[in-house]
Amino acid sequence: MRERRRRTVLSAALHVVSHGVAVVYCLLTLDQSHRDLMLVVYGCGLLSGIVGTWAATRVTTKASGYRVSFTLLLITLAVAALGAYWDGGVTSPAALGFVTTSVFVASYTPVLRRTVGLEALTLGSYLAVAAARPAPPGYVFVYVAGMLVLVSVCATQTRALARQRSQLRALASLDPLTGALNRRGLAEFARHLFHNGCRPGPSLLCLDLDDFKLVNDRHGHAAGDDLLRRVVAAAREVLRAEDAIARVGGDEFVVVLADTDQGTARTVAARLDAAVRTIAGVSIGAATAPGDGDTLDALIRAADQRLYRVKQERRAARSTDAGHPLLSGRGD
Repeated sequence: MRERRRRTVLSAALHVVSHGVAVVYCLLTLDQSHRDLMLVVYGCGLLSGIVGTWAATRVTTKASGYRVSFTLLLITLAVAALGAYWDGGVTSPAALGFVTTSVFVASYTPVLRRTVGLEALTLGSYLAVAAARPAPPGYVFVYVAGMLVLVSVCATQTRALARQRSQLRALASLDPLTGALNRRGLAEFARHLFHNGCRPGPSLLCLDLDDFKLVNDRHGHAAGDDLLRRVVAAAREVLRAEDAIARVGGDEFVVVLADTDQGTARTVAARLDAAVRTIAGVSIGAATAPGDGDTLDALIRAADQRLYRVKQERRAARSTDAGHPLLSGRGD
């Protein structure tokens, strides 16, 4: 969200700068025609950029950020078209507003289809001015070709950087050993889930492997690491694509089940137990929103308490079995 807000603020600030430059251009050429009209429209563009900068600092969603940016783009194209038309057409220095706009769109719009649409709108505005005020032969071709080259280069770099940022975000959210989410990834996944207001649920399962320390002690850490990877792989065979598993400790895992009520959560827990138990002993505790809490931390606490009770009951059962004269082998 902070990155999105920063980009929107920068976009609005650049609109302020570009229209400010246009105002200065008009002041330096006051002796030429239509300067009063151009000062009015460029002043309106400058004012819209200032208002847009203020609005950008209050952006809270992706949709609101797009609305601010798209509104500013439309205003800029209208101002650039009027300014260029009044200043003699596309051969005017004012037509550079189309070039800066096209470069800006390519540099700050990583989605290819959106880039193509916005660039088509920008080039269409330029060609409309060229049709209204004809330019010398070849001028429009060279101008458009130059804009397309700049757009291609900037768009390629922007998409490459966007892929790199996406990969870095993914790496920062994953456990390097198992490929499951880490604590940060779990928090981001849960934030998205709770923000969307899933009903029913979501539900959460806490998993803890039984006697995992013995595996490391007897067979080495490599065997323990392999066991963890196999547990995650087995769990994913049971879970849906919209669910998530996270490793939150050495042998502790949290599974988040989207749109899952309490009964379904128990069913999934039984399936997970059956799938993982072929690899290692496991204890599972479950919790479901909103009855057990309406935040990730609250659900983890509730599920962890139930997991602890499961472990206690199993220890008690093992102690009882060990003390029974027939089960313990101490019969007469």
